[in-house]
Amino acid sequence: MAITPKLQQHDSVSRDLKHIPLHTRVLAVINIPLLAVTALLACYGLLIVSSAIIGHSDYTLSRQLTGILIGLMAFAVLWWFDYRRFARFALPLLIIPVILVLLPLVPGIGVEVNGAYNWVNIFGLQFQPAELAKPLLILAAAALVSQYRGKLNSGKDYLKVLGMLLIPVVCIMAQPDLGTGLVFFVIAVVALFTGGANRKWLIITAIVIIAALVLLIVVDGYLDSYFERDVLIKDYQKNRILVFLDNDIDPTGVSYHLTQAKIAIGSGGLLGKGYGNAMQSGLGFLPETPTDFIFCVLAEEFGFVGSMALIALFILQFFIILRIAFTAKNTFGSIIAASILGMWFFHVLENIGMTCGLMPITGIPLPFVSYGSSFMVTNFIVLGLLCSIWTRRNAGDRFGHIGTRMTE
Repeated sequence: MAITPKLQQHDSVSRDLKHIPLHTRVLAVINIPLLAVTALLACYGLLIVSSAIIGHSDYTLSRQLTGILIGLMAFAVLWWFDYRRFARFALPLLIIPVILVLLPLVPGIGVEVNGAYNWVNIFGLQFQPAELAKPLLILAAAALVSQYRGKLNSGKDYLKVLGMLLIPVVCIMAQPDLGTGLVFFVIAVVALFTGGANRKWLIITAIVIIAALVLLIVVDGYLDSYFERDVLIKDYQKNRILVFLDNDIDPTGVSYHLTQAKIAIGSGGLLGKGYGNAMQSGLGFLPETPTDFIFCVLAEEFGFVGSMALIALFILQFFIILRIAFTAKNTFGSIIAASILGMWFFHVLENIGMTCGLMPITGIPLPFVSYGSSFMVTNFIVLGLLCSIWTRRNAGDRFGHIGTRMTE
């Protein structure tokens, strides 16, 4: 019986794969360094969180573990799924994040936390929709920008894409949620930059936004004086800007939390005080230690060495993601990887930087480390996208047959 050409081709591929070393075949579909570094970060985070939640009845380790478990399931599904199929759904991928961001404003399901409606409660399940909007916005931005094949030079096209990406940014800041709004904005900027947007338009955009912020602050001062209440910018938001500009403006007042954060980090010394011995967080000198100020707990308990170990893991993770962005099969994949890198880099820079006075204080958690099941699920979702991009980076060559079999 004659062998058909298709079977002959399959047999030829099988013979070729036999000559490829096992470790090479494994690395062709599994980015072991990325998974190893991420696993170390997640385990390190669990260790710190388990200490930070001591004495806090609102936080439980089981909830954090649940977030990791759900995240791992989402990660497996997205790794198996071919990310390229998302490229054709730019508009729906942009509409869904807007709906998610506005969901907390719906009466009956929205939950107010610290003066802002960022949470929803549906059938007893409480979560942050804005977290789930992040990976969708990354996909939407990549789908929109990649349509121009790395040549977004037209001012008209640039303004159209920028305007569409700013819609979820404006919606989230109106809640108000400045921290998440900044993350959304970073995703949009990185997508535009990676997708080949004209550098001139990017510079003009930055200048216009900075000028608009300065004008907003000036106008808000006059409006507050006239109406004798906060109109546009809340007092605590103004105080955060003032503290960022002058860390020592009022150590016992508006800059109290920053002062305590610095004390916590400095008191850790070289090797720290040991697990469970973070006095600043344990005695209540710092707010939201399991989430926003988790780095202070780490620095106080494990010192300079423990802090540098965490930062080294993040740096290694960023270089691995950068490689994924450069080796992606198409512009769509490169933009997704670069946007994820930009998002995580901003999270790390802002979360650690605000505890040292290098960045304004905002409620931005530390990836894979801070407490929060919604945020943990988001991190594993984008990790699944990264692995999907890596597995399919060689589609069309001899290694690509290994990756494509995962989706057949």
